[in-house]
Amino acid sequence: MKLQGVNEFNIFVAIFCVLTFQTLFVCSKPGPVTLPTVTNVTTASIFLCWVAPLGGNVSYGVNLSNSGQTRQLLTDQTCLNVTNLNSSTSYSFTVFAVAGDNITVSDAVTITAFTKPGPVTSPTVTNVTTASIFLCWVAPLGGNVSYGVNLSNSGQTQQLLTNQTCLNVTNLNSATSYSFTVFAVAGDNITVSDAVTITAFTKPGPVTSPTVTNVTTASIFLCWVAPLGGNVSYGVNLSNSGQTQQLLTNQTCLNVTNLNSATSYSFTVFAVAGDNITVSDAVTITAFTKPGPVTSPTVTNVTTTSIFLCWVAPLGGNVSYGVNFSNSGQTQQLLTNHTCINVTNLNSATSYSFIVFVVAGDNTTVSDSTTITAFTKPGPVTSPTVANVTTTSIFLCWIAPLGGNVSYGVNFSNSGQTQQLLTNQTCLNVTNLNSATSYSFTVFAVAGDNTTVSDSATITAFTKPGPVTSPTAVNVTTTSIFLCWVTPLGGNVSYGVNFSNSGQTQQLLTNHTCLNVTNLNSATSYSFTVFAVAGDNTTVSDSATITAFTKPGPVTSPTAVNVTTTSVFLCWVAPLGGNVSYGVNFSNSGQTQQLLTNHTCLNVTNLNSATSYSFTVFAVAGDNTTVSDSTTITAFTRPGPVTSPAVTNVTTTSIFLCWVAPLGGNVSYGVNFSNSGQAQQLLTNQTCINVTNLNSATSYSFTVFAVAGDNITVSDSTTITAFTRPGPVTSPNVTNVTTTSIFLCWVTPLGGNVSYGVNFSNSGQAQQLLTNHTCLNVTNLNSATSYSFTVFAVAGDNTTVSDSTTITAFTKPGPVTSPTVTNVTTTSIFLCWVAPLGGNVSYGVNFSNSGQTQQLLTNHTCINVTNLNSTTSYSFTVFAVAGDNTTVSDSTTITAFTKPGPVTSPTAVNVTTTSIFLCWVAPLVGNVSYGVNFSNSGQAQQLLTNHTCLNVTNLNSATSYSFTVFAVAGDNTTVSDSTTNTAFTKPGTVTSPTAVNVTTTSIFLCWVAPLGGNVSYGVNFSNSGRTQQILTNHTCINVTNLNSATSYSFTVFAVAGDNTTVSDSATITAFTKPGPVTSPTVTNVTTTSIFLCWVAPLGGNVSYGVNFSNSGRTQQLLTNHTCLNVTNLNSATSYSFTVFAVAGDNITVSDSTTITAFTKPGPVTSPTAVSVTPTSIFLCWVAPLGGNVSYGVNFSNSGQTQQLLTNHTCLNVTSLNSATSYSFTVFAVAGDNITVSDSTTITAFTKPDTIRWLNPTDVTTTSILLSWTAPQKFSDSYKIKIMNNGIVFLTKETSLNVTELLPGTSYTFSIAGIAADNKTEGDPIFITDCTNTAAVINATCVGPNYNAVLNITWQPPSVPYTRVYINNYTVYSPATSYVIGGLNYFTTYTITLINTGCGGNSTPVVLNCQTGITSPPDLSNVVLVLITPSTTSQTITFTFKPFSSSNGPVLHYAIIVTSNTANEIPDKSVLINTYNDYTNGQTDTYVATIIDVKSVNPAELSVVIGDGNVYNAYVNGPLDSTKSYKIAIAGFTELNLSAGSRASTGALKLTL
Repeated sequence: MKLQGVNEFNIFVAIFCVLTFQTLFVCSKPGPVTLPTVTNVTTASIFLCWVAPLGGNVSYGVNLSNSGQTRQLLTDQTCLNVTNLNSSTSYSFTVFAVAGDNITVSDAVTITAFTKPGPVTSPTVTNVTTASIFLCWVAPLGGNVSYGVNLSNSGQTQQLLTNQTCLNVTNLNSATSYSFTVFAVAGDNITVSDAVTITAFTKPGPVTSPTVTNVTTASIFLCWVAPLGGNVSYGVNLSNSGQTQQLLTNQTCLNVTNLNSATSYSFTVFAVAGDNITVSDAVTITAFTKPGPVTSPTVTNVTTTSIFLCWVAPLGGNVSYGVNFSNSGQTQQLLTNHTCINVTNLNSATSYSFIVFVVAGDNTTVSDSTTITAFTKPGPVTSPTVANVTTTSIFLCWIAPLGGNVSYGVNFSNSGQTQQLLTNQTCLNVTNLNSATSYSFTVFAVAGDNTTVSDSATITAFTKPGPVTSPTAVNVTTTSIFLCWVTPLGGNVSYGVNFSNSGQTQQLLTNHTCLNVTNLNSATSYSFTVFAVAGDNTTVSDSATITAFTKPGPVTSPTAVNVTTTSVFLCWVAPLGGNVSYGVNFSNSGQTQQLLTNHTCLNVTNLNSATSYSFTVFAVAGDNTTVSDSTTITAFTRPGPVTSPAVTNVTTTSIFLCWVAPLGGNVSYGVNFSNSGQAQQLLTNQTCINVTNLNSATSYSFTVFAVAGDNITVSDSTTITAFTRPGPVTSPNVTNVTTTSIFLCWVTPLGGNVSYGVNFSNSGQAQQLLTNHTCLNVTNLNSATSYSFTVFAVAGDNTTVSDSTTITAFTKPGPVTSPTVTNVTTTSIFLCWVAPLGGNVSYGVNFSNSGQTQQLLTNHTCINVTNLNSTTSYSFTVFAVAGDNTTVSDSTTITAFTKPGPVTSPTAVNVTTTSIFLCWVAPLVGNVSYGVNFSNSGQAQQLLTNHTCLNVTNLNSATSYSFTVFAVAGDNTTVSDSTTNTAFTKPGTVTSPTAVNVTTTSIFLCWVAPLGGNVSYGVNFSNSGRTQQILTNHTCINVTNLNSATSYSFTVFAVAGDNTTVSDSATITAFTKPGPVTSPTVTNVTTTSIFLCWVAPLGGNVSYGVNFSNSGRTQQLLTNHTCLNVTNLNSATSYSFTVFAVAGDNITVSDSTTITAFTKPGPVTSPTAVSVTPTSIFLCWVAPLGGNVSYGVNFSNSGQTQQLLTNHTCLNVTSLNSATSYSFTVFAVAGDNITVSDSTTITAFTKPDTIRWLNPTDVTTTSILLSWTAPQKFSDSYKIKIMNNGIVFLTKETSLNVTELLPGTSYTFSIAGIAADNKTEGDPIFITDCTNTAAVINATCVGPNYNAVLNITWQPPSVPYTRVYINNYTVYSPATSYVIGGLNYFTTYTITLINTGCGGNSTPVVLNCQTGITSPPDLSNVVLVLITPSTTSQTITFTFKPFSSSNGPVLHYAIIVTSNTANEIPDKSVLINTYNDYTNGQTDTYVATIIDVKSVNPAELSVVIGDGNVYNAYVNGPLDSTKSYKIAIAGFTELNLSAGSRASTGALKLTL
């Protein structure tokens, strides 16, 4: 081929030379080609051009070489497109000219160029973090290349270079979309390939600080802090028990709903970048939903100190419970894991509020609380007493139990009939009783709920007999009253009459119903009390009292002792006799009034002055009926004082005085007037007088009084003070005037001390000033204003003023203010100012420039100063001229510039998309700066410059701007007329093309207009290689006639206003909407799933989405099939299923089709009869899990069934028969009112009716026989409970003898009917009664020696007791002994012990008790009788009477002998001395012998001293005949001998 090319070349040249130069066969060498250039380079070609050499026609050869391989191309042109090259390869091109001979060639010129690299392909993002994106691509075919990566975001672009096909781009913003443009760079580092662009988002930063801010039973409000970086949306994965759901939101808070109560949920929150694909690291927080509240709190057992509380657990997770219970503001808390709790340590009869709440598993989250209130049982009342008894009532009181406030019930009975009364007090007056009748009262406390009652206490009392009635005094004299009365109903009675006066009472008795009481005092009140006396002469009725008076005597000596204008003080002498009151009748002019008094003096008031009155006085007995004879006296009242003295005319020397005459008779008047201690008096019959010859401006005191007709009696005086009028001031003058003040002086008038008033006015407005001086500076005046000043003197009362004197003066005018320049031209300034406050003025204006001043005058507040120089500063001085054209104000100065000339020829010399370079010609005259206002669409900005050119930047592209240029004078305020020019900026590109509305056949495309001016738009759209174009003036266009579910590429570009210039284009790809699915059907439904099918739409391949929702919570399932089984649904719940087709982009969806279906409800559980009455059963059950349901209840008895419907989980079934078994079948009904759940059945009995007429009919110490009447309807059996100990008895009879009770104990019994299930009880009734009181046991009595008492001991019966009566003594529990003192020694007493309790008195226990002994009594009459014949030298024989046995029998006598005859009665210490002690000289006194007489009771005892008889240690030795002896006798009621057989102790008495 190469050889053939050469041959062709040679032939061509030969022909050329022959044709051109027929005679020349040798061609000259062509000149070299010049300036070889590469003008268009592709991956496989280079377009090469050069400049032809000067000279003849030539052809050209191009040798191209790469890597040692060379190729040659020939051409006739100066350009050659070299093709079939390798991309990104360096080629050397050698170009030479070839002469016409095709042989001769020029010198060659060489140029080197690279072919364009092939584009990189398949750019991918393989690793993304919050600050980096790892970018890879596939290298292009061809030579070695490096790579450039341009990354851009929000209009900012960076370029990175690399030799690798991967690049980690760092320092990026998180959650931000970056556009990466990758291109290959050839070896010359200049030639680049076509670029490939990929867009990726950086990973968002993780959200932080997830918090739960609001928790309910079904929702948790979750918030978090947004990550730094670009805009993100958020995903929240919530999970519980291994099930996870995902929610999406654009907000940093999300309310997660449809949760289960009291359940722990884990929330994983992550940020989602704008591509809805790139997500951040997740943050997890766990929270519990609020538990549901407990329901149906009930109190099942109540004592005085505890309440057993139960409730129904809420639906939801495992929970514990808190119970807050409070009373009177004090709250305690208990915690439990159970649904029942026994709350103890409570106060009795107290209302407690129990607040029960559920605590979730975190021990922090609590439910709404549920409250129930209950009372504890009251304690029993104690100490019932009868405090007041009448014939028909008994006033009963008792001690309130400890604990809360209670009311009380009182059952009272007589002859087997019982009634009940209720009260809030601890006392109750029981009325409508029969007189003289025994009643039994049983009292019990009732808690605040009027249901809970205490144990009862019983007391018995009698009513009183009836009183006598209608006592009357049928005949009364001054000394007697005859009294009668009506006998009371009932038995025979006698009567007592007590009559009293002045605290002295006498009593008369009679069997009659009349009695004449005599010897009474006159005019005396007697109280007669009559009462009936029963046959026992002890019990008396209530008394009936009547009071009667004897007749009084007349009063004497009435006198008037003190008289005033309106009163007469009247006195008289009281009559003899009892206390009386008095009546006084007084009259005038035929009119009479009456006054009553208890005194012998009376001040009669409200009389007319100076008037004669007649007074008639009489005594009135204490009954206010009986009156004495009257006595009359006449007296006159005193005249009244004059009133309202007034001064009606005052001059400098006189005062005209008037007053109002007093009411009453005719009077004359006196006037005393004084000044400085000097007084004068004037008299007149008139009510006015002119007092003359007074001093001016002087205070006078005038005292006026009325004179009665006797010219002696005068009224109280009335005083008034008045000043005479001052003289006028003189010679007012003005001494100093300013713009706001005038200094005024005057001459003081003759006369008293005065102050001054100055009234000053202008234009009808007047003000007043006061002063004590004769000069006054009047301030706060208006400038340049004429004022009239009126001066007057003021007397000391600050009221009386002199004639005034007037002077007029003007204030100085004020300066002008606020001079302003309101219109400025190049040769004039229009000057204005604000006129000064005050009078009318004219004005002067001095203006100057460069030291030259001119003056203008005007009557206006504006003046136009003309003939000025442009752009020049002038000073203007303005001053006001007063009306006298002489006085001028202070001046005010303002400086202003004249206006500069306008600039000319503004021109826009350089324009870009964001700037315009503007120039203009400066005005003539004066130095100026320039302002440029530029505006677009009404928004204006201003720039300032000292130059005649300005580059205006930061403009909007494709926008028309108006530029207004003006010159600015040196004051930077005054500007010239402006010159305007208009120019446009270059337009920008459109951004953010978006498919905002997609249908099956159209895509509504929108984009963001480029910044700047108005543009139109072009849209190229293509599918499968076919492209169409649409033009529009809007930023949205609806592209129609498209295929459904099909991908289209749209290229959008802006077109400037010239319809030629277009922006860079932006491309977007979008799918058309698939067609909708049709005929969705539900083919299988369970409680937790619905099987759904539909018909596929026409069109392209699609997948399907199914949104199913309930109560606002929506979930989504995806499938490629036309059927889907939706599981994990809630039972009895309506679900809305929305089915739609999804196009191939997994984003574009079809219109949806919706179908609604209910899941089957679950069965109700735990039906319970929570409250039962004789005619109703309150039935509750636990709602099934799932959606809202209503309920049906079928209830039946004896084959008859009825149905009730309700929306609640409780239903009160009424109108039932008592004590009857009913079967209740409960089922849930779904919201369609058709679908029902499986049913649950419970059987319950109604309560039996309450029994009636419960009575104790036979009571012993250990038993109470209870009887009652069966209820109106059947009760299978009866439950009797002893409330004291909880023991329960069951019987089918209507009576029960309760045995094995404790004596004297109050028992409360509750009795209720029981249904056939042996569980359901009727409402109980209560009765309280006492067993009979048992006698004390093991009673003993001991009379100790040496103390005249009886020690009584006993043991109480086997139950507590209250007191024991011992004869006349009362001993209270817990004592079991008592000492009766004050008794006689050695005396037998009969002791009776009676135990008492609520069962009354026990059977008496009788003891015969003897007191002990003590020493014998004093022996003052003991006589020793010596028997002389029996006396020897060694013995003495005598007799004596035995000692008294009143302190006990004297059983022994000691015969004591002493040789010391001076001794008196020896003491007891001598009893141990024996005869041997005496003979041994150890004592002079000894015991000779002891006589034992306990076996005999002699009338006389005989003793021989010295007969040698021995008694234990005592020897009755012989006496000494030479000595004298005294003999003493000691009598013993008790003798104790020591171990030496000597008397040691005992009860004895010694006597000589």
